[in-house]
Amino acid sequence: MKKILKICLFLILTISVIIITFLISFYFATINAKLNPENFTNPSNKVQICSNLGNEIAVKNAKNNVNYVNIEDINDYTKNAFIAIEDRRFYSHNGVDYVRILGATLNNIKSFSFKEGASTITQQLVKNTHLSSEKTILRKLKEIKISLQVEKTYEKDKILELYLNSIYFGKGAYGIENASNLYFSKSAKDLTVNESALLAGIIKAPNKYSPITNYDQSISRKNVVLKAMLDCEYITNENYERLVKSKVNLNYSNENDYFSDYVNAVILEYENSNYFNPYAKNVKINTFLDEDLQVNINKYKTENYSNSKIVIDNKTHGIIAYFGKNSNMKRSPASCVKPWLVYAPMINDGFIKESSVIKDEKVSINGYSPKNYNGKFNGNVTVKTALSDSLNVPPVKLLNDFTVEKANKYTSKMGVNIKDQSISCALGSISDGLSLKDLSDCYSVFNNDGNYIKSSFIESVYVNNVKIYQYKPKSTSVFSEETAFIINDALKYATKNGTSKKLRSLPYDICAKTGTNGNENGNFDALTISYTTDHIIGVWIGNEDNSLIPNSVTGGNQPTQIAYNILSKVYEEKSPLPFETPSNIVKLKIDNEILLNDNVEVISEDGEPYCYIKGTEPKIYYDNYVLPNVTNTKINVKNSLVTLNFATKNANFIQIDKTYNGVKTTVYKGVNITEYKEYLQDFGIYNYSITVKNGDKTATFNYPSINYLDKNHSILSNDKWLTL
Repeated sequence: MKKILKICLFLILTISVIIITFLISFYFATINAKLNPENFTNPSNKVQICSNLGNEIAVKNAKNNVNYVNIEDINDYTKNAFIAIEDRRFYSHNGVDYVRILGATLNNIKSFSFKEGASTITQQLVKNTHLSSEKTILRKLKEIKISLQVEKTYEKDKILELYLNSIYFGKGAYGIENASNLYFSKSAKDLTVNESALLAGIIKAPNKYSPITNYDQSISRKNVVLKAMLDCEYITNENYERLVKSKVNLNYSNENDYFSDYVNAVILEYENSNYFNPYAKNVKINTFLDEDLQVNINKYKTENYSNSKIVIDNKTHGIIAYFGKNSNMKRSPASCVKPWLVYAPMINDGFIKESSVIKDEKVSINGYSPKNYNGKFNGNVTVKTALSDSLNVPPVKLLNDFTVEKANKYTSKMGVNIKDQSISCALGSISDGLSLKDLSDCYSVFNNDGNYIKSSFIESVYVNNVKIYQYKPKSTSVFSEETAFIINDALKYATKNGTSKKLRSLPYDICAKTGTNGNENGNFDALTISYTTDHIIGVWIGNEDNSLIPNSVTGGNQPTQIAYNILSKVYEEKSPLPFETPSNIVKLKIDNEILLNDNVEVISEDGEPYCYIKGTEPKIYYDNYVLPNVTNTKINVKNSLVTLNFATKNANFIQIDKTYNGVKTTVYKGVNITEYKEYLQDFGIYNYSITVKNGDKTATFNYPSINYLDKNHSILSNDKWLTL
């Protein structure tokens, strides 16, 4: 018994020492942690956004627009939505929920993680207005102390009011009134239950649960909030079932000025970064925005349809202009994938060359039958033509031979994973699609010598005048510079003779690829990506709800015209430099007729230009390959008149010889004739031959012998004598 008492006494003393030690440590660690009521009324979490010239183009903070709303003007169900999902015992604890802390601790121990938090609404308010977001024990202790002070100073409803007016809802919106105006174009007092639940769901991860950029995820999170409200008996089961099935209609209020789209894209990039802190004080974001260009690209629009435009500077790899409601919207890239998903990987692996011949024909590959845009097939075509004309059958056939797995080894380096997808990805059928920014970034491999570089809206970020982030372009080697140059050559050809020929009048090196995604009833997406040595310009036209646009709206039409207008503005004062030819590239002219008919690369002065990586270029010259020939030969004798008919091929010299009585005589030398006539002078046997030449190559044809006999021809019937 005494032993048990000793053990109990020891435990009591040990626990007492731990508690006393904790209280002493807590006191000294938090001695300077004090409640500052001014932090509630004068929030300093300002986000200032500046152009590349340092000019302020926007400010996002809690004082932005109409922002503060009294708790009396907020519906009970709106308050309950936040309480149910964030702090169910809000009205019963003293600022710290010890029961929740214990439960979260046990769950974290079980899962060997720190995923589950236990911060009350009061603690969140304190962290957001008084402290940093660093995850340390010291910060947590300060948070607890100030939270206890808050609870002693303010009524619960006032704490909830302060909280709802300070939390971050994404897109630069601080406070529930701002959020309500932003997402629904209404005051917070007019929110419905469903709208309240959606807003309550956003605050856990404003970017992930944004109804603008991730609508489906925001709805899933909204339903989680509704379930929490049901569990707390704030709504009935009947209402829960109805609300879960009900659609939430957004009425997104976007500032209608020249810079708003760019600013929203900056905020999205900031929210999605690992240095993002929505409650950081006095944030300044420097961007790459070119104010003059941004104003101009806003003017290049299409009536009745949505459109997005992006301009990337290839020196800084910063985005200098952007237009579009949602910079993260993912759509089908259509044929714009062909250069970097099919042709470049295969050229880089030595699987094809620019002059490789493939048959454009009707095919069925495991039931998949691609068709060209015009429904026609072109027979044998070169890779250069297939790419510049954006034919659909050749890339599908090529990728089927090459395999998606091999292509993915390249595309994954550009952030595009196509593994386990079908060969229809050769035409842009990529799961989830790509944003215009991500698609444009893929083309960085072609004007950066085969290196992929992800672009950025943000140049640097300062918090309280201290730089916390500096954009540093990261280069990833994907293709060789020779491969990149060959693709550039084909896409330059496309601007002169292919689908992007609306750019043909531009007086400098410009490459472009168009894309159109649709069916016989209309199109969904029309795109063009154009680039020079200095810039990448992406243009998309479609409807954000993925409804159809007319078939007349295609990548080579309206988007390319907009690209032309942007390029003309960008280079109105100075043209970009031409693409520099790598030392390991050989340019040769190839006879296209022989190439397509015989699939043999023959070098010819009058041929089509192609680019080759050294060691892969052809060695056969036209004069050594093309033999002259005589065809369609006929001989006719009427009385004494002999007529020789013939055709020549690849001949630049013709000689006709006659042999009579063993004596050979040349009767004609020249070019460009198909018939020869002469009268026979005497009876006997005649032999005629034709020799054609091309350089040092010759070919001879011998006609059948003519036996001109006296017994068969009287003097009176001989035309020769009659003409005398």
